[in-house]
Amino acid sequence: MSMFHPKFGVLLTSREACDLTGFTLNQLRNDRQKEKPVLLPFVRQGGSSWYRKDDVDALLEANGGADWEYVGDAKAPLRNELATGEHKAILDKLAEVTSANAWSKWYGWFVESSGWKGDVYKDVWSWMVDLYKAHSGEDLVELGYVSHLSFGKLRLEDPARFWVAITFAMRRAVAEVNGWDVSDQEILLAPVGDVPPLKLG
Repeated sequence: MSMFHPKFGVLLTSREACDLTGFTLNQLRNDRQKEKPVLLPFVRQGGSSWYRKDDVDALLEANGGADWEYVGDAKAPLRNELATGEHKAILDKLAEVTSANAWSKWYGWFVESSGWKGDVYKDVWSWMVDLYKAHSGEDLVELGYVSHLSFGKLRLEDPARFWVAITFAMRRAVAEVNGWDVSDQEILLAPVGDVPPLKLG
């Protein structure tokens, strides 16, 4: 989630920069490893990288960002999902995942009956770490919760962080299982609910 810095102005996460420019996360990651970035300059704080909104706006004004090219003959009509309301319906469904039901309903569903082919525990932990960092700028691993084996420890010792992180992770899980194309930013936008939850449902 974007933040304001007194020297650099509004700073965007890599995902937000990708959403605006059309670059992929891999393109930006590879660009940051160069001695001098070619695509976009960035601000580094520890292990986190941020993009100045002013730089992104200047890039878009200059050339519209990354070039998009449709290759091949379309087999189906091209459409704007936002215009159909389908994307809004997806976001509304994800907003139903809150702190009140992320653990009691959605985590159980994901582990037991979602049909997820990956490592459910490691995937949930990875989403918790990534999305919580995008939300708050804090790295759960750097805070001492070093792997998915720290899951219970986080829940008991740090419920305020746990309930936010698990809610975001369950939204990502629902989106992944259903094949919904939603950004991290969209997952973070809906209210989380009470932290810790006052009522579980």
